[in-house]
Amino acid sequence: MDKPIFNIDRHSEGQRLDNFLRKQRKNLTTGQLYKLIRKGQIRINGKRSQPSAKLQNGDLVRVPPFIYFEEPQTQIKLPAKTVDCLMASIIAENQDYLVINKPAGMAVHKGTGHDYGVIEILQHRPAYQHLLLAHRLDVVTSGCLVLAKNRTALLDFQAALKARKVKKTYLALLEGALDNSVLVKQSLAETRINNLKTAVIDDKGKTAVTQFEPQGHRNGISRVLCSPVTGRTHQIRAHAAYLNCPIVGDTQYGAKPRKNLSRAVFLHAEHIVFADYSFQAPVDADFENFWQSL
Repeated sequence: MDKPIFNIDRHSEGQRLDNFLRKQRKNLTTGQLYKLIRKGQIRINGKRSQPSAKLQNGDLVRVPPFIYFEEPQTQIKLPAKTVDCLMASIIAENQDYLVINKPAGMAVHKGTGHDYGVIEILQHRPAYQHLLLAHRLDVVTSGCLVLAKNRTALLDFQAALKARKVKKTYLALLEGALDNSVLVKQSLAETRINNLKTAVIDDKGKTAVTQFEPQGHRNGISRVLCSPVTGRTHQIRAHAAYLNCPIVGDTQYGAKPRKNLSRAVFLHAEHIVFADYSFQAPVDADFENFWQSL
């Protein structure tokens, strides 16, 4: 029988001990984890360690058997059509990153109301079992989503994000005629309205800056390039609402209800640039057809 030991490989190198174990055993509470580490029941290479200890390639992490030999979880049944759709959405891949054109309406990870998301679907494939989400997109947003194939690539991307060296450009259809470029500087705070996570304008919130560049308008709808300088939750959606030009379909942020829309919200992550990389995701047919029909 296998010993209750996790073998650390290059995909987990650099992670904190506590974060690694949370990822391996999601049912383990923080209190349980810290108590086991404190009592020496979790060790690295036979030695007592701190929760913040950084793991190295080749380390052996011994844990109590009840943690290691847990009952296997029920496998999620993934619809073949959904898997095929996601695999067809891959737009770029190299040794460090996988980039997909995320379909509108698909979550990036499982959570409330979602049994699975992009990361769970891809990790079910042997070649992608170590994939890591480098950033996130709202369920309603389509477009460029970057996933890291190793921890070094993940940390490089996150460092670029923190230094504001990742440039993202979104395409949106906004209600109203936006004729001139505008830079919105309005701080945002997160709250919940009608049980939905929502960003609200708040001087005491976090700094948020978005550039809006109109490309044209038809019958009261503007086609706009949106470039977020910062990366707050729902930033573009909240700032568009601040301009009294909510994104078409985005009733959460004041858009008028419309019947028979082909997608929920007309926001698409069209382009992402970082380091020496530049990735572009073609806008989907539902988005373009709606615009052409105006």
